[in-house]
Amino acid sequence: MGPQESALVWEQMEMDSVTRDFERLFPAYSFDGKAVLADIMGGQIGEALRKLCGGISGAVLFQKEEFRVLFLSILVLGVAAALFSNFADLFQDHQVSDIAFYLIYLLLIAVLLKFFVETADTVKEILNGVVTFVRLYIPTYILAVGGASGAVSASVYYQLLLVAVYLIEWGYLSVLVPFVYAYVLMTVINGIWLEEKLALLLELSEKVIKGSLKASAWLITGFSLLQSMISPVIDSLQSSAVKKALSAMPGVGGLTEGMFEMVLGSAVLVKNSLGIYMTLTLVALCAVPVLKIALTACVIKLGAALIGIISDKRLTNCASRVGEGNLMLLRIALTSVGMFMIQVAIISYSAGQAVR
Repeated sequence: MGPQESALVWEQMEMDSVTRDFERLFPAYSFDGKAVLADIMGGQIGEALRKLCGGISGAVLFQKEEFRVLFLSILVLGVAAALFSNFADLFQDHQVSDIAFYLIYLLLIAVLLKFFVETADTVKEILNGVVTFVRLYIPTYILAVGGASGAVSASVYYQLLLVAVYLIEWGYLSVLVPFVYAYVLMTVINGIWLEEKLALLLELSEKVIKGSLKASAWLITGFSLLQSMISPVIDSLQSSAVKKALSAMPGVGGLTEGMFEMVLGSAVLVKNSLGIYMTLTLVALCAVPVLKIALTACVIKLGAALIGIISDKRLTNCASRVGEGNLMLLRIALTSVGMFMIQVAIISYSAGQAVR
């Protein structure tokens, strides 16, 4: 389709109002949605992605200085703890070295928790942004799905998208993110004891969080696949009945059937284009904060690995597990985005199969 056809689709789907709401809800992110959709419908996905990424104007930028301070703080505190630990015999009273160690441990905790809280706030913003984004675009996309696949598929997928939104709102924001907070808090407490009495509990908590993310992703994906095996078939049967009725019309039956197939194929193109538009916009919207979370986790894990060569294992394990907590938050954010990308892919594929 050319620019004129894409502009017509933009007007018929009332994307102007959706774009205005999008700009109001995400003021830091702006782009030419009509031009992006035109590129997608013209098959120029790379150009559309370039425009979306170029639209990030007021998004959070990578703070290289903050990462450098975080990395150096971990190294300096790790080296200082190693000095007090290795030269403890120089003190007549070992309580002096113990007090110095715990003082360094508290400083390390303060640094790590500062960055962890910032990461957790960023993840909450991502989850809220994903939920708001999907709620904003669901009506328009489901309208396109109904035109391409049928009312049954549109109704089913609308319910699935709402279930995914509710799962993120309640499961991720209300349960998993606080659970990661608890994991990091237990990590801090665990470093107080040399025996690491909470090590097994921390391991169990980590497995529960990762398992919950996998289970939620499999649940939504599996349910979507099962529905895609049923609802498109129903719509396909109804569509076939309509085509047969049109082809049976004397004189103009063949022409009418051909026009029906052309309109249906165009509807599938519009639906798939809107699906790609939603996916690329969501990815571009979350790219910067997700990458910042990943870099924070990597810096903490790298610092923990380096101080593990010389420093006390309690400091090393604490830093490493706090870094793991950041990675858990990263998995939560990526799973929430990936959940909708998978659903859009399943809807696009099943609708295409239904037309055939």
